[in-house]
Amino acid sequence: MAKRQDIPALCEMWKACFSDSEEYIKRFYRENFEHIDVVVLTVDGEPACMAHMFDATVKHGDISVKAKYLYAGGTHPKHRNKGYFIKMQDYITDLADKKGTALIFQPATSELTDFYKALGFETDSSIRRLSVIPKARQPLDYSELSYQEYNRLRNDAFSDIPYVKWPDRYLKWCIEENALFSGKALGIKLDGKDCFLMGFPEGKTLIINETNLTDLQLKKISGALCKIFSTEKIYAYYSKNAGYEGETLLPSCVYNTPVHNIYLNLTLL
Repeated sequence: MAKRQDIPALCEMWKACFSDSEEYIKRFYRENFEHIDVVVLTVDGEPACMAHMFDATVKHGDISVKAKYLYAGGTHPKHRNKGYFIKMQDYITDLADKKGTALIFQPATSELTDFYKALGFETDSSIRRLSVIPKARQPLDYSELSYQEYNRLRNDAFSDIPYVKWPDRYLKWCIEENALFSGKALGIKLDGKDCFLMGFPEGKTLIINETNLTDLQLKKISGALCKIFSTEKIYAYYSKNAGYEGETLLPSCVYNTPVHNIYLNLTLL
């Protein structure tokens, strides 16, 4: 596992592997390093590949499985095609087997899905993207939520389906990152129900990362939401199990879990 003195080398490898800004990388380690596991494989004393693991829990009714969410796994370009990443991933899966921990991962490409399947992962649930053109605006009763309030509403909303439960500190990171892009985490009173959403404007499109609004409720208040975020249309991401129409995205990958068809969202890509 990486230590704090390894952070400068990790930052350099991150820059070599991914397109994120130096500001984001430094902020990521500053806010998260003490709360995550960073697995590093070194070659000749320098990091060759890495993977970051956030704590999570896979929940379904009375079943509760400790899990690790894999993020930002990569190999420095000069060390690629030598089997180092597979060796590191074998260490991670062996550790999960020994500790009885599930692993969860959201691939960004179908090639990554195939790669992780070859390492023993299974494909699991998918997310749908629903496109909404706003209707007439109407008054909306809403407020901005703290990360604790958001997480409480989230856990209440998804408690009857298999889902990934995040610790408060992870929601704090997600909401703060969302706010950097002029995003908001909103609590909404609608039809006598406490609803929530997390979203941000991307050009003239409101991207709703997560919500417990039904598709009909979302369409009903779409005009008001577009006014709040100064957008003209909406893309909303839902569990495929919700049954709404829309584009189906890549399935998640899971390892060592007795629970399947898991709702996995608010992942970092």
